[in-house]
Amino acid sequence: MNAMTDSPRTRTNLVRGLRRFVDRHFHHKGHLGRGIDDLHANLGMSSRSLREPVDTQVTVTVPTSSMARPLIYAPEMDGQADPGEVVWFRVVRTKDAEPELRACLVVGRNEHTLLGMLISSNPEHRTEDNWIPIGTGLWDTKGNKCWVRVDKIVEIPESQIQRRGVSMPERRYDRIAAHLRTHHGWT
Repeated sequence: MNAMTDSPRTRTNLVRGLRRFVDRHFHHKGHLGRGIDDLHANLGMSSRSLREPVDTQVTVTVPTSSMARPLIYAPEMDGQADPGEVVWFRVVRTKDAEPELRACLVVGRNEHTLLGMLISSNPEHRTEDNWIPIGTGLWDTKGNKCWVRVDKIVEIPESQIQRRGVSMPERRYDRIAAHLRTHHGWT
């Protein structure tokens, strides 16, 4: 017998046996595949976006000064989103509005809640004092110039973010941090 011809058949039988085992011993058939698809979408490894969460509460922002804390730049592509990373989450402006996927710069955390600042490519922000220019980056797929909002902080449950392995360049982050230290009492 040739090992080359038995190998694909053996793998096929192994996969079939594994599928039978999963189907027989798990009550929620098909949920594993959907869960893996959701995980890929959440990690930005899929062209589709994650299904919208059942709880679509209006996104709340708070004044930046009320969240003052020490600032660090520590993006690590580990299990948690860290200050300096850019993440995406669904913003709900009003109860009747559709959720909108937005980029956000992480500047801190409260246990499992991230503290973030919205990123926008709207050119009207260039004349507004509450937006700082951050230029272009992977946070905007079209390569538009962008701004970050510095007068409001968004608290985002970490379970509701999408990570795509994008971080703010350290010098740009330092410019934002300097503004927060000077104008909003952060350290």
